[in-house]
Amino acid sequence: MKDEIRKVGQLLQKPSQVLLLTHTRPDGDAIASLAALGLSLKLVKHKVFALLPEGIPKRYTNLPGLELISANLPSPVDIIIAVDCADEKRLGVSPEKLPGKVDINIDHHLSNTYFGKFNIVDVTAASTTQVLYEVLKEIGIPIDVDIAGNLLTGLITDTIGFRTENVTPQVLRLAAELQESGASLAQIRHEALDQRTFVALRYWGCGLSRLEQRDGVIWTILKLSDRETAGYSGYDDADLINLMSCVGNTRIAVILIEQPGGKVKVSWRAKPGVNVSRLAESFGGGGHEAAAGAMIVGDLEGVTDSVLAATFDVVKADVEK
Repeated sequence: MKDEIRKVGQLLQKPSQVLLLTHTRPDGDAIASLAALGLSLKLVKHKVFALLPEGIPKRYTNLPGLELISANLPSPVDIIIAVDCADEKRLGVSPEKLPGKVDINIDHHLSNTYFGKFNIVDVTAASTTQVLYEVLKEIGIPIDVDIAGNLLTGLITDTIGFRTENVTPQVLRLAAELQESGASLAQIRHEALDQRTFVALRYWGCGLSRLEQRDGVIWTILKLSDRETAGYSGYDDADLINLMSCVGNTRIAVILIEQPGGKVKVSWRAKPGVNVSRLAESFGGGGHEAAAGAMIVGDLEGVTDSVLAATFDVVKADVEK
C-alpha cells in the first residue's frame, strides 16, 4: 500500500482542482473523510470541491471544513478522489455525469471494487479516516486540530464508540495521537453518537412499539407515516438499530425503513463472529461484517418477509457451525 500512497503523493504534488466524492447516504466516516481530506489538500494549495448532493446530516454540521462541500459538480477538474466508497455505482453522482474517471480511491471496505486509477484500500482499518491518516502521514501533510477532529470523528462513528471487533491497539493509539493533536474525544462522541433530538426519540417510539424478537433476531419497521407522526425529517432510523443491537441474546438486529418511491432501507447489526455484509450484498448492498445495509426496491411487507427469511438463515447457519 505504501507504494500506491507514494504514487498518489506524486500526483498531488502540483496544485490542482480536486473533486472529492463519497457514497450515497453518507455516514460519519464518509463526511469526516471528505472534510479531513479537503482541509488537508487545501493546506498544500489545492483548490478543493467536495460533492455531497444529499446535504449534511445535522449531527455533523459542526465539523470543520464543511464549507468545502457543495451540492453541485464543479468544472473543470484535474483530479477526482473517492473516499469511503466501495463501488463507483454508490457514489453521490452517477459515474456518467462525472467530469472524468476516479483517479484515487481511498477506502477500508472488504467489498471495494478497486475502481480508481490508484487504489488505497486497507480492509483491516477500522475506518476510512484511519486509512487517510496513513496517507497524510506518508505524503507529509501536517495534521492540525481541525483535521485531527475529523479523523477522530470517522474513527469513533465507524466503530460505534470503539465497540467493534476491529478496534485494535493500533486504533486506540491513533485515537490518542489525534487527541494529542487537539481533537476532543468526549465532545466528538457526544455530538456524533450520543446526542439525540426530541423528535428522534419520538420516532424511536414508533419503531420500539413494533419491536419483535425470535431465535436470536430482533427487528422492527419504520413507516413513512411514522416520520409525520414524530415530526422527523430524515429517511433513516435515527440510529435506533444501534440501541436494538444492545439487547441480550441477539445475534442479529435488523431494521427496515420505508422510503419514498417504493423502496425500503435495511440496516443490520451483528454480534462478533456473525457476518452480515454478505447478507447485505445478497440484497444489492454492502458494508462491514458487523454492520451493513441495503436499499431494496419493493413494498415494506414483501421486503420485510424476504429480509427476515434470509436473516434467520444466517443465524441458523451460525448456530450450526
